[in-house]
Amino acid sequence: MQHRTTADNPIEKLLVFLPFFLILSVGCTSAAPDPEVDLEIRIPEQSDWVDYGTIFEAGKEGEWDHFLWGGFTGTALKKNGTYFLYYQGASDYLSAPYETVVWRAIGVATSQDGIHFSKYDGNPVVTWFPSGYPEGNGEEGATSAGVTLDSNGEIALLYGANTAFSPTKVNADGRLAVSNDGFNFTDEGVVLKHDDASIWGSGDELFPIAAVQDAGLRIIYYLPNGRGIGRNLGVAWGDAWDELANSSAVRSGLSKIEAWGMAGRAKVGPSTYAIFTNWVTDPRTEVRLMSLDIPDRLSDPVEVYRFDDVTQATVVLDKERNTWFMYYRGVDRYGVKVAPVMATDSDIAPSTN
Repeated sequence: MQHRTTADNPIEKLLVFLPFFLILSVGCTSAAPDPEVDLEIRIPEQSDWVDYGTIFEAGKEGEWDHFLWGGFTGTALKKNGTYFLYYQGASDYLSAPYETVVWRAIGVATSQDGIHFSKYDGNPVVTWFPSGYPEGNGEEGATSAGVTLDSNGEIALLYGANTAFSPTKVNADGRLAVSNDGFNFTDEGVVLKHDDASIWGSGDELFPIAAVQDAGLRIIYYLPNGRGIGRNLGVAWGDAWDELANSSAVRSGLSKIEAWGMAGRAKVGPSTYAIFTNWVTDPRTEVRLMSLDIPDRLSDPVEVYRFDDVTQATVVLDKERNTWFMYYRGVDRYGVKVAPVMATDSDIAPSTN
């Protein structure tokens, strides 16, 4: 069980986690192919992105978002003409016993054009301090998130909720919060329970980082951190957020996909999504393709971005404006890059292993 859940820390030395364990299906003797996809929109190349600079900075000392690092919340969508960017902030840093930021919560910044953002005056919009703030355990808090529009038009925010079980240790469940307006959320309870043995990677902490609702499916991509499994991507899916009957490691071919950071997703074909994942210790953003038929199988990377000013990134694909928006975090600020939407000349299927 972990005593901290920081994603990346520019001040302290990064933790060295347990070695990865390769878990292969019994009887599997050949590499499985990448998913077949119906790609209609081309994934931007690195040179397609144009930087538009900072959209907001960390709060002042004592404010809830004085620290922007230390978690996996960076997720965005567009609803009724407004762009909503949900991000994590923390108000304090403690060198002992946590050696990380504490009192983490989720706030929102909004924009009418996707580039010029304002922080919401009522931030944070999602908090999780069951032991009480500020008397309780500072490691409690909301530490990750993935967002999507549900079938009823509500914003569904799946987030990682740290809950203390001792003065220095926490567990983390995946919870669901919903909102009609993007600002006022109602918590609907646990959807990924950390000690549910039926969930791949269960045991200590589960951090939702991306969510998809499409064709009657609800899909959550998440990062587990327990039972010798960490820094690998997991997925759970089913007919409802509280009925996720399937759970698995996410693979490309036979290989698990390494990920540690926020994520993003965009629909790029009738049944195809681009899944953006991050690796914060050697900063890069990888883009893979997913078919709704097999959400636990992603393609090989179709693009890998390495930007000097980006530690983690998420995306919004705005088909109405034919524009991609990449929202990224540096150490103490968020910025935006923009790329044009370009259609593919023909169906493109990634190569097989």
